Amino acid sequence: MGVHQSAQCDRASLAQNYYYGGMHFFFPEVNENRCIDGIVSCELPLPSYLAASVYQLLGYDEFYFRLITYLFFSAGMFALFLLFNSRMNIVASMGLVLILQLSPILLFYGANFIPDVCSLGLAFIAWYCFFKRHIQHPYEPNSKSLSLQIIFILSLGFSVAIKTTSLIQYISMTGLLVLSYLPFLKIKIEQRKPLLTSLLLALCIPLSWYLWSKYLSLTHNSQYFMMSLPHSESWDKYFEAWAVYLANWPPQALSYPLIYIAASLWILTLFLKKFIQTELYYLSVFNSIGTVLFLFIMIEQFKYHDYYFICLFPAFALNWLALSDAIKKLSPNFWYLKIVVFVGVLIALNFQFYNGRKNLEERYTEGNYWEQSHHRSVDIDSFRLKINALGINRNNCVLVGYDPSPNNLLYLLHLRGHRLSKDHDQKRINDVLNSSHPQYFISNDSTLTSQIKSSGFHTNLELKYKYLELYKINYDSIP
Repeated sequence: MGVHQSAQCDRASLAQNYYYGGMHFFFPEVNENRCIDGIVSCELPLPSYLAASVYQLLGYDEFYFRLITYLFFSAGMFALFLLFNSRMNIVASMGLVLILQLSPILLFYGANFIPDVCSLGLAFIAWYCFFKRHIQHPYEPNSKSLSLQIIFILSLGFSVAIKTTSLIQYISMTGLLVLSYLPFLKIKIEQRKPLLTSLLLALCIPLSWYLWSKYLSLTHNSQYFMMSLPHSESWDKYFEAWAVYLANWPPQALSYPLIYIAASLWILTLFLKKFIQTELYYLSVFNSIGTVLFLFIMIEQFKYHDYYFICLFPAFALNWLALSDAIKKLSPNFWYLKIVVFVGVLIALNFQFYNGRKNLEERYTEGNYWEQSHHRSVDIDSFRLKINALGINRNNCVLVGYDPSPNNLLYLLHLRGHRLSKDHDQKRINDVLNSSHPQYFISNDSTLTSQIKSSGFHTNLELKYKYLELYKINYDSIP
């Protein structure tokens, strides 16, 4: 549980419905289904499908989903370490990787259900393969391995398909390839034609899924995972979104004052072009510009979602890689600057560890601002077992409320149906009862119970546990 549990329940519900409803990969389904089907348009649900596959083999346990996410994340961080270590010493490489890995937001979501983490891991794998095959190394020959090319295509393609934000990585690579055809820029790309082929093949993966997802949105319930750009109603709303974002989320990426230092280094890179390998310089600039533009365009989404920033972390990595190239070219007379930078990395690592650990503890401390749980999952899980004993399962249409977030109660109860929130009026409740005929409703609020009873349907109390009540709806009397 914790902040943005609704987004996590959304993604975890995909795995749950694969597990219960059949392993039909091309028909992802959520719990809130209007009692018809819960098939939704969404980004590629590969992590959810892998989790459901493990559930089928080893039994339903969310630990396996967390483990799969963490394995994607760890593989990406290891690839980033290999990339750093190919151009700087092992201690600095490990220190820089850990500064990112100990980011508060990555500590929390790194073993959770958000697909952004899996996409980030795959993006770092793709970057490692890209450098290994196509960016000239100071003294190591580039690889022509077919297996590395295949890994590059799959990791980049799946990264973008799992989270559209990773398109920034794809555009950065493609942009460098395009500019390499302009002689005056002196950009050297090894194996340009194979790279072009790889990029086109990688693009086929997210493009194919996007077209399929578009079809699902036209033929099924499309209210979830909308892949659209939210627009501010006015400039005042736009600036308000920025104010909310800056007041809450930047330190979740890197702790203060590290976020200020990282931002300063982005700007510093622009003035060090002659000290940085040309290809590395343009990659860093492209990625930084893409990251900033994405923030400006999607600020309405960033306003209330910390995890949107996860797929933007490669901008830090590429920037640090470029700066390390500049530092290596310092004159021997400036040896002390290298020591200062090295010590600075170690200090930053210690600072990030302390603040990252503190933030993670707060996110799991009940009642803390960063925890923000809407439900006590232990109580709901106990209630679920009692419901199961009555023979009620996902094939029974249920009405749940009040649920301030999509899928939370339904997911935790392993049920499908409708949810209510406090903004639903009596007409909304009557429409649901008359159109879908839910067999049961689960109340966690006395106001909800009164509203259901005032609809004119006869209800029988079947089960009560703490603040949760289960009612059977009788349709013999219709209002």
